[in-house]
Amino acid sequence: MSFYNTTYLFLLLLVPLVGVILVWRESIRKKAREKFATESLLRKYAVIEPPQRNTIRLIFVAIACGLFLIAFARPQGGERTLEEEVEGIDIMIAMDISRSMLARDLNPDRLTAIKEVVYDFIDSSIGDRIGIVAFAGDATVVCPLTTDHGSVYSFIDRLTTNEPLRPGTAIGDAIYLSTIRFRESDTGRVVILLTDGESNKGMEPAEAANYAKENGVRIYTVGIGTPQGAPLPEAGGRNIFGNERYRTDNDGQPIRVGLDERTLREVADITEGEYFSVANMGELRTLYSRITHEGETKFQTRKMVRKDELAPYFILIGCLLLIAESFYNYMAPGEINVLKRKV
Repeated sequence: MSFYNTTYLFLLLLVPLVGVILVWRESIRKKAREKFATESLLRKYAVIEPPQRNTIRLIFVAIACGLFLIAFARPQGGERTLEEEVEGIDIMIAMDISRSMLARDLNPDRLTAIKEVVYDFIDSSIGDRIGIVAFAGDATVVCPLTTDHGSVYSFIDRLTTNEPLRPGTAIGDAIYLSTIRFRESDTGRVVILLTDGESNKGMEPAEAANYAKENGVRIYTVGIGTPQGAPLPEAGGRNIFGNERYRTDNDGQPIRVGLDERTLREVADITEGEYFSVANMGELRTLYSRITHEGETKFQTRKMVRKDELAPYFILIGCLLLIAESFYNYMAPGEINVLKRKV
């Protein structure tokens, strides 16, 4: 048996504290009875619970609390490996994380817009293997092809423009790196390229697109930003007055980063893909349906490890103990004796 959240197991050390509190409460009750009358007089005219009953009740409550804490730690057992046949394609998502993705012509900025697009896409791509390539002046594989979409989400969440990559935008390198990740793939191959299209480093985008076409890879491009562009925020953030600082040229004018739709359309056309604008969310939502319609699909085997959740059993036993303690608490000794005589 294993536990999903072991933090709650440390709280088991507090279970003895519950016992101490109950013993302390019983001692207060006993002192209050002694102030009212002597124990012999009370036994003569009233029903007093025997000490062993309080001990049994204490044990019931302490064990129940321990069982609930174990349940909160999510005990798991009965590990099983399941094999499931799924139909899907291989998709590499190339995400631009250069400084230009901090421009605010999209709300709240371009990088956030990229992530929202990718999240929506992943939600629709059930059964597909997805990988992530992040690029600025260099390109790097952030997440290899996998059907574990939860892992893909976590990798995307951690992406920022502060990754250890050269400054700039290397679209060609991102396409090339995404393409070579398909070498062992024998199903549909698709690259989703999300960028502003202003390539200024590495391989030429058209050259990389031709390489992708030769290897049977189709590229769908998504333009991030608006044609008129927006000022580029400075790395230092805000000034002492809280105002946004922007990068400037030699003349002191703010540098604006735009959207190079021509390059993105060219890359898509070379590989017989399609260009989408993030500004047109209605059209962008059809991206996945177009990919699955045009891409070659194949059945593949997905292996998943499942574990049985044991928490409900611990909760059930704990509740039964509390119910038993409750009945035991309100059944007076005199009533017990009556039951015994009837039997």
